[in-house]
Amino acid sequence: MKTFLNFKNILVFSPHPDDIEYSASGTILKYPDTSFTIINMTEGGDFDKTTFNDYRTKEVENFWKGVSNVKVIYTDAVHMKSKTEDEWVNYIETKLDINSFDIIMTTNQIDSHFEHRQTSRIAEAVCRVSKVGIIEYFSPSTLVTWNPNLFVDIADQYEDKLAKLKNFKSQNQRSYFKPNQIRGFHTNFQASKRGLEIVEMFNLKQLYV
Repeated sequence: MKTFLNFKNILVFSPHPDDIEYSASGTILKYPDTSFTIINMTEGGDFDKTTFNDYRTKEVENFWKGVSNVKVIYTDAVHMKSKTEDEWVNYIETKLDINSFDIIMTTNQIDSHFEHRQTSRIAEAVCRVSKVGIIEYFSPSTLVTWNPNLFVDIADQYEDKLAKLKNFKSQNQRSYFKPNQIRGFHTNFQASKRGLEIVEMFNLKQLYV
């Protein structure tokens, strides 16, 4: 069995199309016996010119095509501001049985993107009275003051991830989609000292076992 930290069911919050794919898809690909339910919350950013119709959500579909341990759920929101924060919490709690998941994987509060911070707050709210734990993931907009404490070796999954990221044609002009930038995103000095040259980074925030 190749499960992520012995978890069977993980709920993943992705505020925009490509967030979880860029940040943690190598880990998802590495652990095929863990089921990942991704809630893709919006079609993109309000002032992002690449957001139009469902183009970017189709890029998500193409990214995960053929990956059997991933289920993607799409909300009815075009942008995060389509709902207030409490409406988001109610929407997710109505749509999903939170207690059926072992852990939530989400963005974090130490992030320069306000919608990432909002998503982090929503994730914490929906598991406020459950035993569901929280793992935060590192994203391109995460600030340097955020500290990871979990490093996942994705060297064997890296080339597959790179190939899949090419599905995000709407984003290929972004600086962080350039090969050198992607490579840099997956490196960490402390991990490299331990022989892990290509990693995805997380912070295990809370866990009830």
